[in-house]
Amino acid sequence: MTVPSISDLAANISKQFSGEKIAVGVDISTKSVKAVVLNKKDNQIILENYSIARTKNPLIEIGNTGVINNFAGAVVKDSLENAGIKNKILNIAIPSFTSLIITIEVPHIAENEFEEVIRREVAKYIPVKIEDVIYDWQVIDEESLRMGVNQTTQDKGSELRQSQNNNRMVKILVIAVMKEISEQYSKVLEENKLKVNLLEIDSISLTRALTRNKDGVYLILDIGHETSNMLIAANKSILINRTIDIGGDKMTQVIADSMKISFERADQIKKEQGVKISTPGSKDGVLETVLAILITEVKKTVQLFQSDFKGIEINGIILTGGAASMIGLKETIQQKVGLETLIGNALEGIAFRPEAKNALLKHASSLSIAIGLALANFED
Repeated sequence: MTVPSISDLAANISKQFSGEKIAVGVDISTKSVKAVVLNKKDNQIILENYSIARTKNPLIEIGNTGVINNFAGAVVKDSLENAGIKNKILNIAIPSFTSLIITIEVPHIAENEFEEVIRREVAKYIPVKIEDVIYDWQVIDEESLRMGVNQTTQDKGSELRQSQNNNRMVKILVIAVMKEISEQYSKVLEENKLKVNLLEIDSISLTRALTRNKDGVYLILDIGHETSNMLIAANKSILINRTIDIGGDKMTQVIADSMKISFERADQIKKEQGVKISTPGSKDGVLETVLAILITEVKKTVQLFQSDFKGIEINGIILTGGAASMIGLKETIQQKVGLETLIGNALEGIAFRPEAKNALLKHASSLSIAIGLALANFED
């Protein structure tokens, strides 16, 4: 079994079926599988098919080393077959909470010492031998960010050389994943005759999907079933990445407990009423406490960025994930955080059949990671 390289995970350098016009992105989250099939014809990217399958049993075990459960491969296979997706070569997302994503600063050193410095820094943050980890790094072009434009593609040493010439430190994005995790993903899928073309951390997929057509810096808030991922990104660079244990299911459970109703009924009410749900005789909304925690963490992420990247402005917040379109959430976050907030549209610039428009727009936020995964095949 071949272990995907960190270049697959971080920079998508390896394209095992380069030249293919069809790309399949599969986002395996805790309780769902989202798949997207993209095709490229005459420089136009077209969404050919998609699938969303939900499960009661968790496909991803938060906190466990193996992360993905053994039966997840069968769920992926069935969901693809039920949607009529015949492609068996897939781009797969790995949850950010299983990975190390850090930004370090490197002083003035010779280029031939650069790799060793990165290796030492990674070793400080992992509880296992460095040989058991695959990692890669990317230079962050702070000057381009200050100018409010997307970064230009550079070789790994160019910004280092510039920093030496300008007598300043250089920031480096480092991403690391345990080999055991990538091996488990490959094993689970290959047992169901599915081939892993690309393993990629979901934050990178989100960044590609939601900021590929945007200049500037954005905070992406991805609200999943059990966790929410907050990342600050600009074009292909992740500048800050944090995960908190609050997701859409937590909100639903709070509603169910407060109103003494079933989880299913609470989920329905959440979709119908949004953030303003209240109980008789209560002055506060049912979700006020959990939303306050979420907003506090968003503010904390903004403060971390402002501390690490002085003089660089955040242009806005992009909401994505299953709960992104909850009534009133966008407005609440914008008011409390003070940054323009919008719901991410990973379908921007992608063509699809007109008759599928309503269904696709309804599920666009949920499909963001899968779309970003498939788009990796069409990068230069």
